This record gives sequence, structure tokens and C-alpha cells, in this order.
Amino acid sequence: MPAATPPPPPVYAHVAQTKAETAIVREVNRVRRAHHLRTVALTTPLARVARQHSSEMLRHDVLSHSSFDGSTFTTRLKRAGKRRQYGETLAWAPAGSGATAKVVVGLWMQSAHHRAVLLNGALRRVGVGRVHGAMGDEAGNAVTADFSS
Repeated sequence: MPAATPPPPPVYAHVAQTKAETAIVREVNRVRRAHHLRTVALTTPLARVARQHSSEMLRHDVLSHSSFDGSTFTTRLKRAGKRRQYGETLAWAPAGSGATAKVVVGLWMQSAHHRAVLLNGALRRVGVGRVHGAMGDEAGNAVTADFSS
């Protein structure tokens, strides 16, 4: 009986990161290095999931870790690849607020839950989705940073 060959790895179309998304990854890595942690690597599957979630939050006019099909963020992130651990941070950056990557990551570091995600050494991959739109009558950017081990 011939040996079964494993299926080929999934092929993902590259998601080009915007300057703002790349700046958030750089700032997350600056903070991680300052805490003597290894940096996270940007991955296309996580970036795609993060961007889709940011768009979905704008469509539904709410920040939420849950997906609007009723699934948890862990279920959503598993679509980007099965891993042992996952984490997610969200932000709303109103237009004109000056919410640079440094400001957004700084706010995450002031929140115990978000800080724990950013400083979790087991999380080694990240994808960031920053999408412009509106929440209610306020224009701005929904930001999702999805992490996995």
C-alpha cells in the first residue's frame, strides 16, 4: 500500500499591509522588546481575519470580540490556522483624534486584558486590520490586532 502524501499547505493571497497597520506591528514589537520578549511576525492569514473583523464591526456599528455569525474570536482565528493560543485587541480611533500606532498600543498597555495579550510570550504571530469607516455618526478607524502562538 503506498504511503499517503500529506495535503499541500493552504495558499493565501497576500494581504498588503497599510503604513498604519505596519506601524502598529512595529510598535507592538517595540513594546515586546522593551519587556525582553521576542517579536511577533506579521502573517497574511491573521491580517486577513483582522481586516475582515474590523470591517464587520463597522458594518454592525459596534466593537466586539465576538463575530456577528455568533462565533467566538477563537473560532474566527482558527480559520487563519490552528494554534494553541490566540489573543485579540481592538480599538476605535476617531478621525482627528491623533490616535497614532504609539497611542493605540499605549492605550492597550493601560488595559490589563490587552496588556496581557501584547506581553504573552507564547503569541508569536500577528495580523492587524485597520479599516476606515464610521461608528454611529463618528468617522474613524476600527482596529483589530489578532495574535496566535
